[in-house]
Amino acid sequence: MSEFIFKKMILRRRFCKRVIVVGIVFIASFYGSVLLFGNFKGPQIMQITNLDRCPACYGVTVCPELYSNQIILDSTHWSSMFNVRNIFYGYTKSNRRVVLKKLAHDWEFREFDEKICKLMNLSESCNVKALLNISNIDQKVIDIVQYNLSWPDTEPRKGIVLCPYAYSIYDLLHPLLNNRNGNYKSEMINIWTMLNINPEPILLQVLPKTKGWPVPAYGGVCGRLEVVAYEGESLSALTHIPWLKKLKYAQKIISAAMDFTFKHDKFRFYLMDWSLDNIVANEKDEVSFVDLEDVVILDKNISPKKDLPDWYQRYSREVLGPGFTFSIENMCRHHLSDHNIWAACYVLAGDENPFLYPIPKVINDTRPHFDRLLHSCLNGDDKFRTAGKLQHVIEDMLLDEKVIALGAIR
Repeated sequence: MSEFIFKKMILRRRFCKRVIVVGIVFIASFYGSVLLFGNFKGPQIMQITNLDRCPACYGVTVCPELYSNQIILDSTHWSSMFNVRNIFYGYTKSNRRVVLKKLAHDWEFREFDEKICKLMNLSESCNVKALLNISNIDQKVIDIVQYNLSWPDTEPRKGIVLCPYAYSIYDLLHPLLNNRNGNYKSEMINIWTMLNINPEPILLQVLPKTKGWPVPAYGGVCGRLEVVAYEGESLSALTHIPWLKKLKYAQKIISAAMDFTFKHDKFRFYLMDWSLDNIVANEKDEVSFVDLEDVVILDKNISPKKDLPDWYQRYSREVLGPGFTFSIENMCRHHLSDHNIWAACYVLAGDENPFLYPIPKVINDTRPHFDRLLHSCLNGDDKFRTAGKLQHVIEDMLLDEKVIALGAIR
């Protein structure tokens, strides 16, 4: 009996020691983070840029502003010390709110850094500065775009899919490279890095907010950190708002779908992630799309080869299954797809938490065609025509006094 008690005491002591060790490790890690990042104020801004990884970074355009404290991290969110999403908030000296995004998880950066030397055909233990000595960076950029067109099964695509031909990448990049006077090779390595990790900084410059695109205003990049304007709260957090305001946002979402499809003179931009989490609205009721990582970009002005027999036909989404499904391959084989229109209507009236539902009774009683149009936008044969009708109907509704009265109804 005494031997049993003795063994029990030994086990208890071992358990207590383990608890104490774990506690000490946690406390040391916790206070180490505090010492590193500064009294619950979140990480100091230059410590999260990873400038030491340049030129395998996004660039250095906003580094002077960060160095001179023109952009400061928001000190109220100390939990950012353990920020899994790598998204931080801050403000400028003029008190404009900004979002600072690393555009990938830490594990994705580690995976990329482990492969980068091999991808560039350098020695396994190469220093990133050695990337400046490579002579075929233009071909490397083409290769990553071409890889995304190969319909890979073993490893996922990297960021954008630019189709139908990879050589269009230089037409897409022309506005970026044409406006810079820096080191060409270094800038191309930056572009290659973004194409491997997250192409959002490229797209925010190709589709600038200053020209009316519904995206965040682009502030610049420093190392592996992107700075953009804070454009509002996500629609997923605004489901409680009055239905009239939802209708205003719906109008902007449908207009955005048309813009991404038709507005650019050379390319179409099919967004792959239309989650309400990625659509935000500000106090001016402006809507912005804040996640441009996954986009299919179609060069609509190419001369099709024999591998595109259906190029001049319009592609309408097939019923591929429930929920948000689509065929990238079919989008890339046709000069026009209704993907953005269908995706916008899915956000508003689809199977998963439709933003406009439930539709108020007064709307269903006086305008039953509105609900029918929304479902026709999802399942009809001509979604472009339906979207045009929806735009006109919503415009009329926003001028209707009975609908305006819904501004107080949640």
